[in-house]
Parts: sequence; structure tokens; C-alpha cells
Amino acid sequence: MTPNPLSALPADDAAAARAETQRQRILDAAQRCFITRGFHAGSISEIAAEADISQGLMYRYFENKRALILALIERQLAHDQASIGHMPASSDLVEGLLRCYQQWARGETLDTHGNAIANVALYAEITAEAQRDPVVAQVLRRHDRQTSAAITAWLRQHDVARGRVADEADLARRTLLMRLLVEGLAMRAVRDPDLAADTVRQLLASTIATVLAEQPCTTANAC
Repeated sequence: MTPNPLSALPADDAAAARAETQRQRILDAAQRCFITRGFHAGSISEIAAEADISQGLMYRYFENKRALILALIERQLAHDQASIGHMPASSDLVEGLLRCYQQWARGETLDTHGNAIANVALYAEITAEAQRDPVVAQVLRRHDRQTSAAITAWLRQHDVARGRVADEADLARRTLLMRLLVEGLAMRAVRDPDLAADTVRQLLASTIATVLAEQPCTTANAC
């Protein structure tokens, strides 16, 4: 028999762990429904069915769809902050973003643990909802500020490690450029999904070099 890791925990801790597992299961189901059906078309009953639970149990965790979307934003923020500090070197970052573009273009959902935009459809749904719901807008803007702060901290550390004096105004500009790059790339993947990989790679390399304040790699410049 496979041992149950929760059996070794005190009763209260085990109950809390089971509740958190159930909560994440509901959020995963909500994310799939919102991607497939859209935020307003996806119903609580559909989400409950996707999570294989009753609507009554669903409401014990989330009182409405707004609570679900706020929880999805908060979960993504936690994933973003955990992953930003471990972003790879420029060449790996370029190839990683190229793979993101290709997956977004195919309508695929990326791993939420390492990607600020796991799914373009869900990203667009949440952004649109922020235009209609001031509570969602407030949480999303706080998420945005915290994510930008994490990127700025990563860039500052990158500069200091290379013996450069961190310029806060310059860091703010480079942080914004990084945000524009990723978010624009996601939207472009939907509108222009057939861009040649080499074209995207070259543009990414040039822009990432600016973000990192590094000299871009060219055929005449070995990196």
C-alpha cells in the first residue's frame, strides 16, 4: 500500500492540506473552463462538474466567479514571483520566449509555474474583466506592480553581478520593455501565429539584449 503523506500530519494540518488540494483542484478546473468557454459563459455548475465536485462543495471554497478569478490572479502572482528570480541567461531567455510564442500560437496552455501568461485566452479574459469590474482591476494592478518590482529586482541583481551601477530610471525603462515584449508577443501569437522562428528569434535577441543592457549576439560577434 502506498503511504499517504497526509497521515503523518497532525489532524488540523492534514485537514488544511486536504482543503488546499481541493482549492487548487477547483482553480485548475475554473482555469480550463474559462479558457474554453470564456469567463462569462463558463458557469459555476460547469466548473463544479469539471472539478468532479458538487456545487454546494464548490461554494464552500469560492462564493462566486469573481472570487475564482481573483484567486487565479493571486495564484499566478505567487508563481510569477517565484520564477522571476530564476530567469535564465539571455540566450536561454530568447529560446524560452520563442517556445512560448509557438505554444501560444497553437492555442496551448503553458505551465503556470514558470510563465506569466500561461494561456493567451485567459490573459485576455482577465484583462477584459478588469475593465468591467473595479475589484478585479484593483487586484490585477497590484499584481502588475508586484511583478514589475520583481523584474526590476532581478535586473538590478543582473547589473550588480556584472559590476554595473544600478540606475533606477534605466531599470524602470528596461522593466517596462520586458513587460511590453512578453505581453505583446502573446497577443501577436494570436493575431500572427505563422511568423518564422528565425524572425522572432532575431527580434527577441535584440530586445532582450536591450532589457539586459548587453551587446546582442550577431554573426560577427561571438557571445
